Amino acid sequence: MNNKLNKLGWVAAGALAVTMMFSGFQANGSKMATVDMQRILDESRAGKKVFDDLTNEVNLRQGLLEFLNTNKIVTADQANQLRTLTLKPAATQADKDAAEKLKSDIRAENKKFNDLMVKATLTDAERASFNEMNSRRQNTDNLLQQWSNEFSQDITNMREDKLASVLQKSRAAVTAVGKKEGYTIIFPTTVAVYAANDITDAAIKAVDETP
Repeated sequence: MNNKLNKLGWVAAGALAVTMMFSGFQANGSKMATVDMQRILDESRAGKKVFDDLTNEVNLRQGLLEFLNTNKIVTADQANQLRTLTLKPAATQADKDAAEKLKSDIRAENKKFNDLMVKATLTDAERASFNEMNSRRQNTDNLLQQWSNEFSQDITNMREDKLASVLQKSRAAVTAVGKKEGYTIIFPTTVAVYAANDITDAAIKAVDETP
């Protein structure tokens, strides 16, 4: 998932840079500059915060999926409760404690299942319990696939929303720096084929100074 974050950053930065080249300024003279939009995303405080926030969201979801994959005897109610507690915005310590308690209960059930698996002879009650837990495992496999797809879409949506704000600030910063320094056109460094003044550092500073 982290690779997806990086790839999307490149795509978004490239798209904005091309837009700046064609519509940000009119070429009425010969004073030109370049800007590295990817560096603005990577090095500005706003860009770093977006990446950190998205990485945290990815890690929360990945951790949840990994736990369920290891402890598949979880019930549907337990899984949904754990999802709510794990992904709750601004989770309190009480929320975190509740999640850990729930995980402990699930691990205990998983141990019971593993113990029954290696037991030579099962009583009728044990066999019924084993079959019920085995059914949960199958249901969890389906749930894991469903949630994996949902989480991927969640991250994509969050990424687009968060990056849109940073890209808007970046565009405004590049425009402001360009006008202040009298440039008539600004090319992205990815397509510029000649030496020109690089305003990336000034643009990063401008983004950081934007509320």
